[in-house]
Amino acid sequence: MVYLPLALTLFLVAPAVAAIAILRSPSMRGYLALFGFCIFYGAFPLLLAWGGLRLSDHFGCEAEAIIFVCPAPSWHGDMVTGMVFAHWLAIITIPSAVLGVIGLLMSWVIKVKRWRSLSSIYRSRRHKAIAGICAAISQHWRLPIQGVRIVTVILAVAIPGLILFLYLWLWLAFPLKPLPQTI
Repeated sequence: MVYLPLALTLFLVAPAVAAIAILRSPSMRGYLALFGFCIFYGAFPLLLAWGGLRLSDHFGCEAEAIIFVCPAPSWHGDMVTGMVFAHWLAIITIPSAVLGVIGLLMSWVIKVKRWRSLSSIYRSRRHKAIAGICAAISQHWRLPIQGVRIVTVILAVAIPGLILFLYLWLWLAFPLKPLPQTI
């Protein structure tokens, strides 16, 4: 039960990066950085496993059943074992990276025709408790701000990892409300 929120969070990392790009419309350099992040995120478990195999050769470790045993110090074996078996995370990160790259490509293609309903959501400067996310949600959907905050706290207690990730993502995705310009 504990692993489901972790797996869901790992699966949503690259699509969240693509959603940030859709809402923020970065420059070409920003898109290239986000593409690079998604590709690296998908390949990271495989790179970690490859590095673990190289370290096992370097430390003189030997595989015994499903663990690596190193001569000295003994903690090297635990580290190498964890790195070598990290390739199983690729089951989650590669599809996530593919979805992220597809989302980035779509946002790059429709950069000129931005989705107006979500691009009008701004974090509040005046009514913020932490980052202004609850105020932005309550203002956009015309909900009471205290109700949104209470639901956010209840969900943060019930599903801490996912809600924290979602809150951080919304903090990055929604810009601060622009200051009124004086003439």
